[in-house]
Amino acid sequence: TCRNPEKATELAALLESVGQPPALALDTTNPASLLKVTNTVWTKYGKLDVLLNNAGVATKNHPHDPPEHLSTVEMVNVFQTNVGGTCAATQAFLPLLRKSSSPRVLAISSFLGSISKNLPSESNFYMATSYRCSKSALNQLIKCFSLDIPEVSFLSVSPGHVQTDMGNASDRTAPLTVDHVAKCIADLTKRMDKKMSGTFVDFEGLEIPY
Repeated sequence: TCRNPEKATELAALLESVGQPPALALDTTNPASLLKVTNTVWTKYGKLDVLLNNAGVATKNHPHDPPEHLSTVEMVNVFQTNVGGTCAATQAFLPLLRKSSSPRVLAISSFLGSISKNLPSESNFYMATSYRCSKSALNQLIKCFSLDIPEVSFLSVSPGHVQTDMGNASDRTAPLTVDHVAKCIADLTKRMDKKMSGTFVDFEGLEIPY
């Protein structure tokens, strides 16, 4: 899925090259959009083995967002997608996940969501207050899901600093490629189990302190 498949030409080409069906349009903050996609999955497959929550946004000046000057309107918008959207999507797909023999949910978080590592000595230190707070809240959400629904494995995953529009914002050049990180996370979905449920890890599966 993606917000606007018509504009996601690179994604369309990638899916076609590996024999996958076209992406479905999905806005995780829109209940009607979620219902449409879940109904499609019900009709076509009747279950869901892995849910990867990847929808995320940041502030317009990301990663420059000091708490003294941030816009609370922007902050709420970031939370709506990064936390509320992930919660809504997970809720919507839970009935399909419960039909799987090995249901797994991954949420793309960020090392910027680690409270204990939010120090000037942190590599790639940026204030990014709204984004950081949303990812800390996301980690708590995933922990809560893992405790509430033990039959499903939940994982909060930091992809690292990746070469995306967000990762390269403000004239930065991220060190990690999308291809490399995507392959690692795909492998992680196969390795994760209930013992890992509720933890916060990097894209290789190494635990990150909250």
